[in-house]
Amino acid sequence: MKAFKLFICIAAAIAALCSCSKKDDGGVRVVIVGTDGLRWQEVFGGIDAAIIDSSKFTGKEAAKNLFWKETREERRAALMPFTWDFVAKNGILIGDKENGSSFSVTNKMWFSYPGWSEIVTGYADDARVNSNNAVPNPNVSVLEVAQNTEKYKGKVLAFGSWERFKEIINEDRCGFPVNAGFEGYPEGYKTTAKEDYLTRMLKEMVPYVSTVRQDVITHEFALEAMRTRHPEFLFIGYGETDDWAHAYKYDISNICCRNFDGYLRELWEYAQSDPFYKDRTVFIVTTDHGRGWFNAWDAHGSSIEGSGDTWLMVYGKGIPAKGVLTSGEYHTNQIAPTAAKLLGIELPAHEGMGEPLDFAGMK
Repeated sequence: MKAFKLFICIAAAIAALCSCSKKDDGGVRVVIVGTDGLRWQEVFGGIDAAIIDSSKFTGKEAAKNLFWKETREERRAALMPFTWDFVAKNGILIGDKENGSSFSVTNKMWFSYPGWSEIVTGYADDARVNSNNAVPNPNVSVLEVAQNTEKYKGKVLAFGSWERFKEIINEDRCGFPVNAGFEGYPEGYKTTAKEDYLTRMLKEMVPYVSTVRQDVITHEFALEAMRTRHPEFLFIGYGETDDWAHAYKYDISNICCRNFDGYLRELWEYAQSDPFYKDRTVFIVTTDHGRGWFNAWDAHGSSIEGSGDTWLMVYGKGIPAKGVLTSGEYHTNQIAPTAAKLLGIELPAHEGMGEPLDFAGMK
């Protein structure tokens, strides 16, 4: 009996050792998060007095009552508290043109499909990716490259409020489900009770935009996946910041911005509560395009000045706490190569592909 108990103790010790070894394997998890059409001006400066003074938009007084403060620093903290309470102190923010750094797309379209495609592939393709039409992306995303490796096969997932993510990431080819728009997981995919409930909500809700579901649904799908599926490489694309801007609703668009900031907080706090993600996850956060200024704030595109200017936040494992950069010119085509480098995978060479970001060398 004593020998048997000793055997049990040794077996338990070995199991615990193996478990600890697995938890401390040093593997990096990467989460790319984006929200559609959120300007760098709001991210770094809070709500914009010039837009509040414009006669074109509605909800200006409501936005002012909710988010107006006397200084730029106070306004941005009121609009995006997690960004300025946590990310600015523990990570890197790029794209505050008032402070000397620039982040922008390299495509010339300055609208959604080309912007998101550049984010996930690492290059612009203006010849073939030049509309928002439901056309499968001919280019291969970093997510698909990861899925096709032995290391990450079955460990990649994508979620998006806009249904077009199915084409941007090319669900028919990429090898993993793209949960986007008013479809949940594909038929036959094993789902949890919460995922079934979210799918039911998709079928019953009345959308504001026929191709874009509410961001809270996308967020809850992604959080549930982190809890139950533990993807090592995750993409989440929110959309309401753009939809309500196109509708001239300055208050609602900024409420969606604040909600987005809250989603970032919840994703981070969950990651830090789960040993699978804790202290080993890098968050890369951005937007697909900018938008105009003053009376053109509702719009974007190649004819709207400022639509190519965007922003980037990076925080988590190994990211130095440099706060808001005050120099440097960086681009969207560097996001996918950066994610690939973090994951230890190689992207196929392509004309126009950006270089991975050098966080240590940033100022």
